Amino acid sequence: MLFAYLCVLALLFYFLCIPLTTRWLLAPLENAAKPSLPKGSAAVVVLGGGQRRSIDATKLDPSPHSLVRLIEALELSAKFNWPIIVCGGSYSGEVPEAVAMANKARRLFPNLTIYEEARSRTTWENIKNALSILKSLGINDVVLVTHGYHMFRALMTAKRMAPEINWYPYPVGEFKELVPLSLMDFLPKASDFQINSIALREYLGIVAYKAKLLLGRI
Repeated sequence: MLFAYLCVLALLFYFLCIPLTTRWLLAPLENAAKPSLPKGSAAVVVLGGGQRRSIDATKLDPSPHSLVRLIEALELSAKFNWPIIVCGGSYSGEVPEAVAMANKARRLFPNLTIYEEARSRTTWENIKNALSILKSLGINDVVLVTHGYHMFRALMTAKRMAPEINWYPYPVGEFKELVPLSLMDFLPKASDFQINSIALREYLGIVAYKAKLLLGRI
């Protein structure tokens, strides 16, 4: 019996480490929303994707996830002259994630208008706290920038929390492969284990947020 359990665990671990599973898990998430942009003026809201935690503001560094989102948002802002709101707080007294992103953004594009939402720790807090800035600016068209796998949950939350705002999804940083299936898709890789773990976490997050919606807590 113990041997059978170990075999099942080994098989599950194998499937979590192969690109084939990554294709299956990510496709529904990353295909849920296509990039769209408003025709007039708007604001760009960037949801944080992590950072190297630090209590020293001079040593802040956004994570690779955050950088992908930030760079795409900066390109939009520079092209259309739209203000940016960077979102992300802290958990245990470190400098907030929004500060790390804003510092990086100002070094790259010193002339852009950047607002920091530095109090949130979850996606729905990102949206909730960014809304107060959007309302103070009188902006009704908002481009929401986050990774493709995260966009479904973020957009669902934004539309429920502020249906009066026109939300335009702008998913970035897709992970799923765009080439035909091959033997490489059956070879386990540490990177695919990480991506599959993120995807599974996102599915759990969607279930949790839908439960909150049903209970009227969002």
